[in-house]
Amino acid sequence: MNANMFSDCPSPATTSFSSSWFKSFCSSSLRSKPLTRGVPLETGEGLVRQLSLLDLIFIGLGCTIGAGIFVICGTAARDVGPGVVVSFLLAGFTCLLNAFCYAELSSCLPAIVGGAYMYSYVAFNELTAFLIFAQLMVDYHISTATIARSLASYLVMLLNIFPFFRENWPGWMVASGVELFGGVLSINLLAPILVLLMTLILCRGLRELTLMNSFMTVTKVLIILLVILIGAFEVDISNWSPFAPNGYKAIITGSTVVAYAYAGYDSIASSAEESKRPQRDLPLGILVCVLSCGVLYIGVCLVITGMVSYKSLGVDAPLAEAFAAKGLKFISVVISGGAVAGLTTNLLGHIYSKSRIYVGLGRDGLLPSIFAKVHPTRHIPIHSQVWVGTIVGIIAGLFDVHRLSHILSVGGLASSSVVSACVVTLRLKHKDTRLTYMLGITTYQKGVICFLGVASCGFLTGLLYQCNASNICILALVVMAVLFAVVLHYNQEYAAPSGFSCPGVPFVPLVCIFFNLFLFAQLHWEAWVRFAVVGIVSIGLYAVYGQHHANLAASDNQHNYHKLPSGESQ
Repeated sequence: MNANMFSDCPSPATTSFSSSWFKSFCSSSLRSKPLTRGVPLETGEGLVRQLSLLDLIFIGLGCTIGAGIFVICGTAARDVGPGVVVSFLLAGFTCLLNAFCYAELSSCLPAIVGGAYMYSYVAFNELTAFLIFAQLMVDYHISTATIARSLASYLVMLLNIFPFFRENWPGWMVASGVELFGGVLSINLLAPILVLLMTLILCRGLRELTLMNSFMTVTKVLIILLVILIGAFEVDISNWSPFAPNGYKAIITGSTVVAYAYAGYDSIASSAEESKRPQRDLPLGILVCVLSCGVLYIGVCLVITGMVSYKSLGVDAPLAEAFAAKGLKFISVVISGGAVAGLTTNLLGHIYSKSRIYVGLGRDGLLPSIFAKVHPTRHIPIHSQVWVGTIVGIIAGLFDVHRLSHILSVGGLASSSVVSACVVTLRLKHKDTRLTYMLGITTYQKGVICFLGVASCGFLTGLLYQCNASNICILALVVMAVLFAVVLHYNQEYAAPSGFSCPGVPFVPLVCIFFNLFLFAQLHWEAWVRFAVVGIVSIGLYAVYGQHHANLAASDNQHNYHKLPSGESQ
């Protein structure tokens, strides 16, 4: 009996191995990328700096403005009423604050590929960066597949004006596809064909991308302006009353729905290594993109809610139906053309920007090095682009991804929160205070505590708001978040960045974190489960592959704007 008891106990060798593995994992996961680490501006075989400010703006607008402006504006107005304009203003304000954070980091950090992944790697550590990458890629691959399906749907709708196409479309090319195994699979071959075409265009070179993207973006923006101009003459101001028929809480809830319509401006940050003047053009491009999208969204909302009563708006094509109700059916064709142009640039831009993030991980060793390979003459990462196109094409061709829309936005909200925290972290300077000595914590640790405090308050506020809790409880959490922000402000010193400066640090980044977590709490519970599952799987992948193949040159911790004082480590 005693022998069996001893045989069941772990041997000292096993215990020592487990302890050694855990220490190695912790040491690897806490590595960070030095601020000075980068790639040559012109290597002859790498990415080439050839994107102008206008190209960057068009890429941002191409990734952001799609069918959402023709659909989301109407569907949200149906639920919120004319007050959907305020919903877009609130969502746009939050995205603008996030854009300020992206603008500072894109201006001050090395102009290399990676976006939010690279910012997290510099400001925090390797594991955080890999987790952000994984969450973003799940969001991006599913959302890009959704775009491909929507493009196929609008293309069929546009071609249906011709009798030949209307009468001869096969079932596997219509929007709904051919369902198999009780709807588990939904076969649509037109969507992956379109993904293949976009991937081939990207593999031709960056010049082909910029030419097509610029043309299609200008086309869709002109169509949107035309729609706003024509619709303005059909507005009946009586349709704007009542302004908030479902109450002002519906307006706030609506802002969580329409926030996804602003997603895409971060693609400009992924173009850092191909920008001619990244320190100037990246922040300008990001801010111009967000502001332009906000103006267009609000214009469309004012027109659509003024033309017809919000109650009569459709679900599938609300903007087109609003014009049809006014006897302007020819505008429906124009709107379908604008949607096709918008979705085409969406698809192009997403495959382009996401492939650049894979390049960053391939260079850092967290993914196989094949992802970092760049064509010697075309200067594009063909392997990464083909990989993104293949994954998106498979998802779009086999699944009805619209059913997965409720688990999206998790990665975007998480990455935006981390990017906001990166701004404060990289600006922190050491400041000895009585609180530091009393608690025995470092400047970095105090910052993390305040970040977590604000984030927790934001998430709990969102939960209480969703559960119709007492306003006193919600106000108490808001006050608590303000106290965390005040503590962080008065117990720290902040260095001035070398490029664009985000205003109101640390308050603006902390407001971003609060609102991002507030929106996170409004998501479907399945989105939270998805967030947890992807996080666990990502940690497993990092433990098995990433930590052993990471580029050890990135383990240098001297990455801040100002070196950490001796004795203070992260």
